[in-house]
Amino acid sequence: MNDIMSIRLSVKIDLLVILTIVGFSGQLFSQCGDWPADYPVKLVSVGIDTVYDKLFQANESGWLGADAATSIVLDDKRTLWLFGDTFLGEIIDGRRVPNRFYINSTIAIQDRTVHPLKSIKYYWRKSGETDIAFFPYQKGTSGKYYWPTQGIRIEDKLIVFCMSLNRDWSENWIAGTVSVVIDNPDENPMNWKMNYYDMNVGSDHFVLQSALWYEKPYLYFISMDDLNNQPENRRMILVRSKAADILAGRGAESLEYWTKARNREFWSKKRDSAVTLFAPGCTETMIQYDESWQLYYCTTYNPVEPYIYLTVASQLTGPWSEPVCIYKNPDHTTMTYAAKCHPELSTRPGELIISYVTAPIGVDIENQGMDVYRPRFIRVRLAKDEQ
Repeated sequence: MNDIMSIRLSVKIDLLVILTIVGFSGQLFSQCGDWPADYPVKLVSVGIDTVYDKLFQANESGWLGADAATSIVLDDKRTLWLFGDTFLGEIIDGRRVPNRFYINSTIAIQDRTVHPLKSIKYYWRKSGETDIAFFPYQKGTSGKYYWPTQGIRIEDKLIVFCMSLNRDWSENWIAGTVSVVIDNPDENPMNWKMNYYDMNVGSDHFVLQSALWYEKPYLYFISMDDLNNQPENRRMILVRSKAADILAGRGAESLEYWTKARNREFWSKKRDSAVTLFAPGCTETMIQYDESWQLYYCTTYNPVEPYIYLTVASQLTGPWSEPVCIYKNPDHTTMTYAAKCHPELSTRPGELIISYVTAPIGVDIENQGMDVYRPRFIRVRLAKDEQ
């Protein structure tokens, strides 16, 4: 539930024209708003993806549900999935029954050479007989536990970025950012050699790794930033670092921010005057590049609202389009969040496979339906605006 702290609690009361379209399951799903006539792409269809939406259903015993769901391509056969708070236990009489409240991280390896529903293997760790997080807290780093939210493979190394968090939901709940550099990602995950580095950056008002993009030699971050530390002004900004610096364990000192001053945009070591890419900002999204159309896509959301938004740009530095609503979550209770594109699942230009999570605050999972607190998937199809 990575967006609980500092979320905007006042829900917009704009009038929305609700449209219904046929989803890929053949059912009707709500979708919001009139599509802007001058938008760079046109919406063709959106609906639940009937294959991938079953990818992370609860096991009869073991993994019952989790959030986050970041996908990282490891090679031409395998995808790594990162999860945050995870429930483990059993299905009893058709209900998920956790064996404890949760652990803070698990992962899965997907074998893309087989049918998706037969492709997933989950991993977490043990301390004696107790289940513990796959990414356990390392003494000397910020916070008290980690949520893995983003990652990327660069040549023979894998980098996973984690929020480090304190135990209480105080003003400094988000304590910072920890990068985990994995030297041997081709081996069994239980044998990974993991090097933890505190990046000395991140807070309730600034989350570095909302999304990642790599263009040699730079690793780019779309970052959530509360303008002037005001959550109601939550936005996205662009940050970069040389990938070699991140691999070497460097942090805040390696970062540069895309800023604007005196009508000129440029990279700066200071976050002051950072350019707003788009709003609202969020802590968990992903970038997808459509090579055929030469467009970047990015999702965003306000977790207390049921809407998933899309924004597009021809370059990372922008300008990014005004976010437009592409989907209204029909199962929204308290939170809809972690809306992320998964480029490796798309099969054609203008196609987006997007995951999201539905969860109430204070999850009582055994009394929730089987579709609450697990990654859900929609398939979006777009057409190019030729005007």
